[in-house]
Amino acid sequence: MRKALRRGLVVLGALLLADQVVQHTALGDGRIGQHWVIPFDPPLFIEWQKQRAADVAALAAGDEALRARSLFDPELGWCPRPGQEWQLYRHDWAGSRIQIGELARAKAPGVRRVVTVGCSFTQGAEVQGPESWSALLDAERPDLEVANLGVAGYGVDQALLRYRRDGRVLAPDEVWLGFLPEATLRITAQFPPAYGHWSPVLDFKPCFRLGPGDALELVPSPAPDYATFAHLLTDQVAFVRAVGESDHWVRRSPLAFAPRGSSWTHWFASTRLFVTWLEGGARDPRPYLADEAGEVYRLLRALVLELADEARADGARFRLLVLPSRSDLAAAHAPAPFWDGLVRDLAGRGIECIDCTSALLAGGAEHDGAYWMPEGHYSPTGNRLVADELGRALAP
Repeated sequence: MRKALRRGLVVLGALLLADQVVQHTALGDGRIGQHWVIPFDPPLFIEWQKQRAADVAALAAGDEALRARSLFDPELGWCPRPGQEWQLYRHDWAGSRIQIGELARAKAPGVRRVVTVGCSFTQGAEVQGPESWSALLDAERPDLEVANLGVAGYGVDQALLRYRRDGRVLAPDEVWLGFLPEATLRITAQFPPAYGHWSPVLDFKPCFRLGPGDALELVPSPAPDYATFAHLLTDQVAFVRAVGESDHWVRRSPLAFAPRGSSWTHWFASTRLFVTWLEGGARDPRPYLADEAGEVYRLLRALVLELADEARADGARFRLLVLPSRSDLAAAHAPAPFWDGLVRDLAGRGIECIDCTSALLAGGAEHDGAYWMPEGHYSPTGNRLVADELGRALAP
């Protein structure tokens, strides 16, 4: 018995020694290859995010040149300001992307004003303003004028808030929500890199939670100013306190985001690797949209219904546009697109939906690179196909 015990202790000691060798060598810099290993303190995963964090520190210190280019928005997380120019994107007095010309300040007789809200697939990312699907539709339909309020990286929650603040005042006749199925889970995060470690967005955002009867309860952005923003990126205790309950991904894996050394799981290579593996899963939106009783599904449905109700109360017609990515198209075949149940559910509740999936598949977009830009958005060819499909759907 004693001999077996000694052998067990020797084996345990050898394993512990090996673990600590890995802990202080292979994991010494906090990652394996390109993959970060917990604890995520600070929660910065790629070089761009680190540079953005440095910019935030400069913004907090009063760098006026950076402030002129910054998209920071204390209410929405990030949003272009009226008159702001940023890369390919120019914005008019209403904060709408300039596509052909500025939005008219007064609606013309006989012209229906459409406000579009959504993410980069609504914005027309990676293409010039006149090449976006909303601009093409605007140019070809003299009875429509489109105010494009899409913003890259937005979830449906931010789209609702942007309509409330910037869309409603334009007195639209129609409100269109662009829905990217791939981006369903953006509504679960307050700090986008916690959900997508590769995220090109390093900001804090507002979100919603469900109250009694699936009523929406707003959780404001925890970063109302540059100073707080910078503080949350440098003080892990403050970061966890700010988003530990409201961000699904931080709440789901608290050990991964706990301050460095505050948990025994941070002291061993084996536990760090195991918690990292657990934290990295469950990013596929398909199971969430298949679970009609689940919180994510119910929250997404509540957000769409709320936007529709508010648009209608303002006298506007509401439509949901499904704008699938290339990966969405690959998942759209059998037995039906993974968002089909949600669309049918919403249709049963009176929501008009135009799904561009079939048109893109029929055009060969799933396999033809001519429809896509390098970062995965619609190319001018892809935008043309979407505009044509919407034009057919809107035909009298």
